[in-house]
Amino acid sequence: MSADLLLARRERVLDAMDSAGIDVLVLGRQDNAGYACGMRRLWTAGTRPFGAGCIVVGATRRIHALSSWDAGIESPMTFDDLYPITWNPRIMAASMAGVDGLARAGRIGVDELTPSFRRAAANFAPRSEIAPADDLMARVRRHKLPGEIEAIASGCAAAWVGVEAALGAAGGTDPAVAAIRALAGVGVTVPSSGVRAEQRGAELAVDVGVICDLYEGGVGGVFAGGRRAGPTALVDACRPGASFDDLSAAAATGDWLVRGLGMGFERPVIGPGVGTGERLEAGMVLSVTDGHHRDVVHVTADGPAVLSQRP
Repeated sequence: MSADLLLARRERVLDAMDSAGIDVLVLGRQDNAGYACGMRRLWTAGTRPFGAGCIVVGATRRIHALSSWDAGIESPMTFDDLYPITWNPRIMAASMAGVDGLARAGRIGVDELTPSFRRAAANFAPRSEIAPADDLMARVRRHKLPGEIEAIASGCAAAWVGVEAALGAAGGTDPAVAAIRALAGVGVTVPSSGVRAEQRGAELAVDVGVICDLYEGGVGGVFAGGRRAGPTALVDACRPGASFDDLSAAAATGDWLVRGLGMGFERPVIGPGVGTGERLEAGMVLSVTDGHHRDVVHVTADGPAVLSQRP
């Protein structure tokens, strides 16, 4: 991932904090923390409790991350900007108290919150107001930077590696297993929606969703003779200003979904009975599913640009 993209994302976050009157941002969700500082955490199949994974301080313009090693750290972050991993809340509170600018913060934004964090904040920043910041991060991430578009397109190209392996699986080999092996062979092992493959006579329904360099890529469809067929009207309808009604009318099946895509599942989320007040905007990147057909679409001023074209 380029240093320019990391810096551009960081400036977006800091500018949003300034506009919202937030002095310090404490991020616990991996996608939000990854967006702000670029660090990758180990992928786990289970749930992850809230923890102060990343701290963004407006006064110092510095970002601090919960980590004991500096893999993935890019300038201007240094090893000195890290604070150690611990399960002891007192040690964690002491580490956070040492972050320059946190104790003086008038308003601390958080993307999640637990009672234990609120109690700890009362000790290391007793005069601070705790404010929700999940909507702030959603707004920051809603429109994608050019570097993000490139990263998502790379993720989609990686997903196609899995699809091609599933299509070429030898007789007796599970197509999903073949896809997972191929993805691992190119260093892509973190799933988003995962790998699904279902044989239907002469057809194979495949859907692959992966995370590559923090960004999601995905593609799906029903293949016959190695060729993908399926409805594309919903993709064509993904234009600036498109409403729920526009998308619903374009969908060929009752099983459709248009949702934000970037570092995983993002806003907007539009589908049967969901997101009726949303409108698409230029700059969004969307995962567009209609039945078994799925593409990743960049909404531009000139219309939809499909990022998940077959390489």
